[in-house]
Amino acid sequence: MHSRFYLSLLLISSLVLMMFIGMGVYREMTSEWKTYQTEYKNMLVRNAEDDAARKRAEKLEIGLRQNYVASLNKSDRCMSCHIGVENPYMAKADQPFTLHSGDYIENHPVDKFGCTICHYGQGRATNKKEAHGKGHTHWDYPIIPTKYIQSACAKCHDYKMLQEEGAELVVKGEKLFREKGCRGCHKLNGVGGDLGKALDGIGSKPRAYYAMKHVVGEHTAYNWIKQHFDDPRAIVPTSEMRVFMEEDESDLLTTYIFSIREEEMPSKYRFLKNIVTPPRDGESLYKMFCVACHGSGKISVYDEIFDRTIPAITNPPFLRSADNKTIKNIVMEGRGGTQMTSWKTTASGLKEEDVDKIVEYVASSRTYERPEPFNYLEFQTNIDSGMRLYNNRCSYCHGKEGKGGNRQLGINLKNSTVQQVLDPEFLALTIRDGREGTPMPSFGGDGLGLSDQNIADVVAYVKTFGKKK
Repeated sequence: MHSRFYLSLLLISSLVLMMFIGMGVYREMTSEWKTYQTEYKNMLVRNAEDDAARKRAEKLEIGLRQNYVASLNKSDRCMSCHIGVENPYMAKADQPFTLHSGDYIENHPVDKFGCTICHYGQGRATNKKEAHGKGHTHWDYPIIPTKYIQSACAKCHDYKMLQEEGAELVVKGEKLFREKGCRGCHKLNGVGGDLGKALDGIGSKPRAYYAMKHVVGEHTAYNWIKQHFDDPRAIVPTSEMRVFMEEDESDLLTTYIFSIREEEMPSKYRFLKNIVTPPRDGESLYKMFCVACHGSGKISVYDEIFDRTIPAITNPPFLRSADNKTIKNIVMEGRGGTQMTSWKTTASGLKEEDVDKIVEYVASSRTYERPEPFNYLEFQTNIDSGMRLYNNRCSYCHGKEGKGGNRQLGINLKNSTVQQVLDPEFLALTIRDGREGTPMPSFGGDGLGLSDQNIADVVAYVKTFGKKK
């Protein structure tokens, strides 16, 4: 009985083994690369211009092709399928036989560069699905979509060269990154805001880094970034990211984002001859770090994403009341309880000289007509009276406790900047004169009718917010 059992087990095992051997043989005999090479060889024979060319084509060996680039430690078998990539006679052929586009191969010979250093994908794979990584949700680095391929160029080339040599998409993306104010929320190389994640090496993050639940279509990092630019909250429902762009701009930014990679190319591959430093004038710095939230800064706008009013910082009424020192203190300290971060060097990495340039740019809209002094220190204030007036006139916008009221129309008066940086004279002038272009009206005699004493009492009460927990 035992011998029959073991005999049956041996028979079944042998059948299973034979089945796997047969599958292996069949897969080897019908492998994609072998089929492609056979078709390519037949094309060469069929289209040969003379007997000599036909004989050379007939001698073409069918076999797996591998290119190993020692300095990059990369093994690529891509040419096992893309066998005509260097053949000028294949310029009009279909994939995978066609000649590589442009003059890239001429300047980037396959034996020195390989393929995956630019295109990504799985270099050792021997079939299209695995080589391109499409449909493999566990493949971290699928082939780069053609429309984002220029992201790979910035690993070796400077932007001036890219602009002149036909890789202008990544150049435009880098410019958009600066001018859309992305670094107002994201650090790069240690410089920028802290509302969003740091972007160092973002182009090298594996697919697993991204939550793909809400991505439409193929779950790739490229689709995640593109769709996040198009509609941040569709991809991350809790996102506070503010973006306003056309579709072509989101594609350009996606191209640039994937140029921010961790890997560093060996020096002999890098051609960084025309290093152009981005402009560091006040307007350029304002766009880079401030424009995403404040826009032009001319008007105050309620923002549904932040659920608060973003104050106007370049309108004349504000600039008449706030001198450069006050503005700089606000920028350096930020505003607690809001999305306005501190821009000290220790917090944002931004140099103080750059902060000074931003302040000068913001203040450039100032008309040098100074407001009539309020002379706050001359008043004997009554905090109880100020509390009653505040609750009656101010709490609707600024909230009972000063943290912001209805739809966050008013700024947070409890934050450390208001309490420690802004002096009572500035607050009194703001209440008396109001802020044109913002929801803040004038409460002085020409406005809503508060007396100077009333205003002084309100300021005294507001200054108690800093003492309350």
